[in-house]
Amino acid sequence: MAAPEDADSKRRIQQMINFIIQEANEKADEIRQKAKEEYQIEQGKILNPERIKLNQEYDRKIKELEIKRKIEFSTQVNKARLQVLKKREELLNTINDQTFHRLGDVRKDNKKYAQLLKDLIIQGLIRIDENSIEVSVVKEDYDTANSILKDAVSTFKDIWKKQVGEDRDKLEVSLQKNTFLPSSSVGGIVLKARTGKFVLDNTLTSRFNVATESLLPVLRGRLFGVTAHQGVNYEDEEEHKSGH
Repeated sequence: MAAPEDADSKRRIQQMINFIIQEANEKADEIRQKAKEEYQIEQGKILNPERIKLNQEYDRKIKELEIKRKIEFSTQVNKARLQVLKKREELLNTINDQTFHRLGDVRKDNKKYAQLLKDLIIQGLIRIDENSIEVSVVKEDYDTANSILKDAVSTFKDIWKKQVGEDRDKLEVSLQKNTFLPSSSVGGIVLKARTGKFVLDNTLTSRFNVATESLLPVLRGRLFGVTAHQGVNYEDEEEHKSGH
C-alpha cells in the first residue's frame, strides 16, 4: 500500500500536468485566433482592392448601359417625332394639292367669277396706287375681264373720292390683249405700273399661297390638335371651337 506522501505527490504532479495542458491549450487557442485574425487581415489586404476594383468596374458598366439606354430612347423618340412630322407634312401637302386643284371650280360660275375679277382689280388699284396701270389675265379670262374693267375702275374712283376726297381723273387702266398670264396662275389678275417696275400679283394662285400660309396654324390645329393661332384669333376658328 502506497504511503500518504506518495499519493499527495501524485495528485500535485497531476494538477501541475493539468495546469500545463490547460495553459498550452489556451496558448494554442490564442495563437490560432491571432493567426486567424492575421489571415483575415492579409486576406482583406489582397481581396479588398480587387473587390473595390470590381465594384468600380460594375458601376462604370452600369453607367455606360444607362447612357446607351438614354441615347437609344432619345434616338427612337426623335425618329418617331420625325416620322410624325413627315406624315403631317404629307397630309398638309395632300390637302393643299386637292384645294389648289379645286381653284378652277371658281371660274365655273361666270357671274360670281366676274364679280371676283372686279373685286381683285379694285383691290389691286388701291394697293398699287399709280395713274397708268396695265392689267393682265389668263387668255380664257380676257372677255370676262374686259366686260367688267370699266365698272371696276369706276367703282375704284368712287371709293377713292369717298375715302381721300380727291378725284382720280388721270387714272388710265388698260387690259393687255396680246400678253397673257400663264395657265399656272389659274385665274385672277396681275397689275403692272411704270413699265413693269411695280407688280402686284392678285392671281388665284398667289391668293391661294397667301391664304395657305396665314391659315396654316388653324389647319394644323384642326388636324392635329396643336396650338392653332399663335397669338392671332381667326373668327372661323372660334366658330369651329364653339360648335364643338
